[in-house]
Amino acid sequence: MRIASILFLAILLFLTACGTKDLRVQRYQVPVDTPNPAKPSDEFYVVGPGDNLEVVIWKEPALSGPVKVRPDGFVTLPLVNEVRASGLTTAELRKTLEQKYQEFISSPFVTIRVTNITSSEIFVVGQVAKPAPYPATGNDTVLQILTRAGGLTLFAELHDIKVIRREGNSVTEFIVDYEAIMKGDLKQDIVLKPGDRVIVP
Repeated sequence: MRIASILFLAILLFLTACGTKDLRVQRYQVPVDTPNPAKPSDEFYVVGPGDNLEVVIWKEPALSGPVKVRPDGFVTLPLVNEVRASGLTTAELRKTLEQKYQEFISSPFVTIRVTNITSSEIFVVGQVAKPAPYPATGNDTVLQILTRAGGLTLFAELHDIKVIRREGNSVTEFIVDYEAIMKGDLKQDIVLKPGDRVIVP
């Protein structure tokens, strides 16, 4: 009888360990001056399709104004017409525009400000078929992004997938259970934000 009780307890503990886990969230602060890779400074930000920019040409208000990067990566500007912006940092784009406007203006000075970022990415790393940065659509969930990444590998830890989110100097870490999501626990299938890191151990 004693042996049977011990076996029963061991099986119960094993099943409990194998069961799904609830969503776990913890928050912590990082120093204010810690670089944030999800929000680089304007000079180093890489422009992408859908981004909104404010292009200011000093002493030329008629040539200045807001522009939106088209899906093909180009912007349309007065005098210089079509200019490729996607894939360039704002510093590189500024230099390109200053060169192009030299044909029309003496010593042009261009300032570029990013007013709205819509081309940011979600980074998926670890035990997935295709670890890579994926363009954020604004309504991606954990399950959707993992599907885009080709799904989990055989060695993936299903119960401890991390989503790391940086907002200012505050970092939030979500630990989600993939198996629980697959069983219908949709509260763990959280909506991701541009710049999130999804880590599959």
